[in-house]
Amino acid sequence: MKKQTKLYKQRLEYLVNIINQCLPTKIPLFMLKKALKHLLKKENINLQILTEKEFLILNEKLKNKFLKIESESD
Repeated sequence: MKKQTKLYKQRLEYLVNIINQCLPTKIPLFMLKKALKHLLKKENINLQILTEKEFLILNEKLKNKFLKIESESD
């Protein structure tokens, strides 16, 4: 297993908090964090090597993806 850097942990926490704030239905943070980790691994995205601009774009894409999933479940 790869060693998680401080940058990785900060970015993951940031994504969890942002997505949690925008979802109308609140889910436990540990579940959201697990889902994000799984999605990032599946999409082969490494948070440690993204530039700031790429990270912000990823942030928007993930927010939209989670909002879409939320709206489909209603």
